[in-house]
Amino acid sequence: MESKFETLNLLPTDYQPKSILARPNDPFEIIERRLLHAGITFPLIAKPDIGYRGFLVRKIDNAADLDSYLRRYNIDFIIQEFLDYPEEVGIFYYRLPSERRGKVISLTLKEFLYISGDGHSTVRELIEQKPRALLQLEDLEESQPEILSQIPEFGEKVPLSVIGNHCKGTQFLNGNQFIDEQLNDTIDRISKTIDGFYYGRFDVKCQSLEALKEGRDFKIIELNGAFSEPTHIYDPSRSTYWEALTTIVRHWRLVRRIAEANHEKGVPFMRLSDMVAELKALKNYHRKIKSALEHDEVVRKQRLALSTRR
Repeated sequence: MESKFETLNLLPTDYQPKSILARPNDPFEIIERRLLHAGITFPLIAKPDIGYRGFLVRKIDNAADLDSYLRRYNIDFIIQEFLDYPEEVGIFYYRLPSERRGKVISLTLKEFLYISGDGHSTVRELIEQKPRALLQLEDLEESQPEILSQIPEFGEKVPLSVIGNHCKGTQFLNGNQFIDEQLNDTIDRISKTIDGFYYGRFDVKCQSLEALKEGRDFKIIELNGAFSEPTHIYDPSRSTYWEALTTIVRHWRLVRRIAEANHEKGVPFMRLSDMVAELKALKNYHRKIKSALEHDEVVRKQRLALSTRR
């Protein structure tokens, strides 16, 4: 239940994307003024302040669509500048409180979902031939209906998503072979500017991996803490199921070591009653969003039935 917006603001400003927080009762005119003040223009990214696995993350192209989207869900949203850097990576880092230097222990490269044209098939027909893309068709019918009837040229790549999440069709590739001292130094330097941060995953948009290692041309779009995963395990060509489980257990043991070391310095453990309260709050949050999603699905089916009759 932690706020992604508050976590983002812990980062050095040079590495933060331009972002504002929109609350359910904020008049849209106020949101527009805050976007202008922050220098955020369309297209932009809207995502829940409390979110996970790309849930409800959308690229939005104009003010009318943004207003409509924010009204659909009675929750806090982060509105963030759309970064056109070509690469996105996930970098997992940890540092024991007793140690001066931390380590990058996982690097995930991301390949966004796309289809390649054959010169005669529509985008919809090409999607139907690609199982990974077919899973996203329903979402694309809502978010990008205008591209589905287009016929791309032979060899032309058509991007289907800009959201770097596995459940949005993005493929996660194990990039651990590219971890080196230069990358470690850059991430270690940034991590040490965040008071009390010892473990988590940076999701980064960058011009290139080489630029990131040199500490330039990148932004940290999210920082995930104790509940985050080393996402390189989702590359099936480089990891088996059992190897993935072993990696997760190894990370859990790191969390325990860090928690115990902090506790020895006077940091209290979370009480069981607080944990139960957090889980209840999360359940209620899910229930509220699920209700809105079910309403959206009813509306979508009604629109589909109407268009079919026409």
